Amino acid sequence: MNPLVQPPHPIFSLAEMERRHNRARELMAAQGLGALVVTQEENLQYFIGTTSSMALNFSLTRPSVLIIPINAPPVIMTMGRGNVSASGFIKDIRGYSDLLAFPLATLVDLFRELGLENSPIGFELGHEQRMGIPVGGYLDLLQSLPGIVPVDAGPLLHRLRMIKSDEEVAFMRTAAEITARARQRLFHHEKLRHGITERQVDRLMRQLILEEGGDRTAFVILQSPKPGAGNPFKTDRPLDRGDVLAIDTGACCGQYTIDYPRMVVLGKATDAHKKAYEAILFVNRKMTESLRPGITCSRLFTICMNAIEQAGARIDDPSRLTSGRMGHGMGMLITEPPSIMPNDHTVLEPGMIISTEPGIRLGDVEFLYEDVHVITPDGSKCLTLESDVLHERPDF
Repeated sequence: MNPLVQPPHPIFSLAEMERRHNRARELMAAQGLGALVVTQEENLQYFIGTTSSMALNFSLTRPSVLIIPINAPPVIMTMGRGNVSASGFIKDIRGYSDLLAFPLATLVDLFRELGLENSPIGFELGHEQRMGIPVGGYLDLLQSLPGIVPVDAGPLLHRLRMIKSDEEVAFMRTAAEITARARQRLFHHEKLRHGITERQVDRLMRQLILEEGGDRTAFVILQSPKPGAGNPFKTDRPLDRGDVLAIDTGACCGQYTIDYPRMVVLGKATDAHKKAYEAILFVNRKMTESLRPGITCSRLFTICMNAIEQAGARIDDPSRLTSGRMGHGMGMLITEPPSIMPNDHTVLEPGMIISTEPGIRLGDVEFLYEDVHVITPDGSKCLTLESDVLHERPDF
């Protein structure tokens, strides 16, 4: 059975998409699922190879539902037939037309057609999962088909998306290269001068990412102790001389993005800045040297904390000890499982992408630094090769 079709304008290879579906069915079989139901935007992209939406997560009007049966080809119910048929790999595309109500009857009929009305079905129910259909629609589906046994497919989906293929890594490597070129241009840009506002910095960063070949920008955060600096809705608050402008951002390349910061002092770096920066690079290096298959995320957290102590620093935020983390996975989203934290015991495997993201405080200076790595059979490779120099703008 070949459940997928080669589209005329693919983003991925047919072999890549077959790998994803085959692996999903292996995990479904191990969990005893009759089918997997996928509705969240990034999960849909993962399995169809494109998007069915016109506006990604900026519109909730036309939900799509992908059903992947354990022993039959996948079927998608969508209003986005044109998008799916042009770049997607799903053969069986079912349309619907009602904009004002969830197409429950169409979905119920499809479940019955596929013989799934009395099966264990995996849904996006767990942590770090969101269904892309109304909760009421989901509950109505269960009421209409009382033989369905809903199962949390969150761990299955996390498992699939944590292990990246060569094609996925290539997109993320390109996203990192674009981000690096754009941010280095910003740090030296003539517009980065006294009087520039946070909103203007955000816009300039996004503009430069587009100029360097990015498809869009995932996010722009200004790491700063000023309240609201991390808000995605920037204000016209001006930057001050002496500020450390740490820009955490990521270009999007196709469906994939990257997440990591670099920083520039708006003025001359003080000795305190330099010492804290040397310390954060030391901690990041110790974490990076420990990345390899077989190590757990919780062990990496311990290595990070030991390195912070060796550097004569302390953790930037004590809440990280219980509710924070020192790195995380990423891919289509800027944060994905796993997390480098005390109670995440995920074992790293080849193909996983994870960041090292230590945060320290030394004296009165706080720094948060990050690099992104892909785990290899014998260690890791860094994807974020941007300069780690603490830049200065004495002319600010």
